[in-house]
Amino acid sequence: MFNPSFLPKIISRVRKAPPASQSTAKILLVLVMIVWGGSFIASKVGLDGMYPIELATLRFAIATPVLLAFTLLFYGWRSLIIEKKDLWVLVGMAMTGITLQYITQLIAMTYTTVTNTALLINMGTFFVVIPSIIFLKEKFNVDNLLGIVIAFAGLALVVTNGKIEFSPQLIGDGIILISAALWAVYILIGNKLAGKYSVLTQLNYIFVIGFIGLLPFYFLTPHHDLSQLSTVSWASLLYLAIFCSIIAYFFFNDAIIKIGPSKSAIYQYLEPVFAVIFAILLLNEPLTGFILVGGIMTVLGIGMADNNIRIFTRRRKKPVEVPAEPPDAGHH
Repeated sequence: MFNPSFLPKIISRVRKAPPASQSTAKILLVLVMIVWGGSFIASKVGLDGMYPIELATLRFAIATPVLLAFTLLFYGWRSLIIEKKDLWVLVGMAMTGITLQYITQLIAMTYTTVTNTALLINMGTFFVVIPSIIFLKEKFNVDNLLGIVIAFAGLALVVTNGKIEFSPQLIGDGIILISAALWAVYILIGNKLAGKYSVLTQLNYIFVIGFIGLLPFYFLTPHHDLSQLSTVSWASLLYLAIFCSIIAYFFFNDAIIKIGPSKSAIYQYLEPVFAVIFAILLLNEPLTGFILVGGIMTVLGIGMADNNIRIFTRRRKKPVEVPAEPPDAGHH
């Protein structure tokens, strides 16, 4: 017989759980990219039985109440209290990171190829890095900048399979760049509230507002009766809602707080790499030399961009008694 007496103990442990360190945040970022890489497969399966905007809306129709219920259960309604002035920041994050970003990406995919989408969407990293250097004063050395270039070149090999030729459908490609820019804006805006509220607090507002923003498009476009959706469609929706939205978004936003927006964005180069791996394993697509070399270049580039691999820049030892900068400087 079900005994709910253990719930208070679990809730207490979750509330007292220590925050993740920077190294842990980076490991979790890789796991996030694995999950998001799998979203390409789940979306492809889901789109066999649903329309694009229908899929996006139902995804957050599931994710939003589940996240809210989890937050209220483990942290209470007080965890949702924010200052009124910050509401507009969260509205901006919701519109750019969910509503407009999903709409533009899905519309673009009706004009251009999936390959172009996977490549161009990662231009968002450049839209994050440049403003971070100019406005947020984040420091990048030669290895960091070279690593970004190497990772992008490796990504190009992976998603194009060595055939560097883009679709003539420039309209779709242009809209994808807009989608990439919207995701970059989401990351940069998120840095404004880094450390001020918990990740769960931010995500609840972002999901609710973003979902509300999707609703008009859902009702204005074709959609199915929910009873007509197949078991496979519901499975893809649950994967996208629970794993890709709630869990992955949580750790990605947490990484923005821990290691900064630009360094977090760099890890997104891994997303299409994992997508190709899943396609090979699950869809029986061939593994070519271009994909293998491109994957290695992407991992190497991320290592250089994130200071884990240094070739041209020597690691300097900081004085023990006088730290060079306070912890998490530039990320609050």
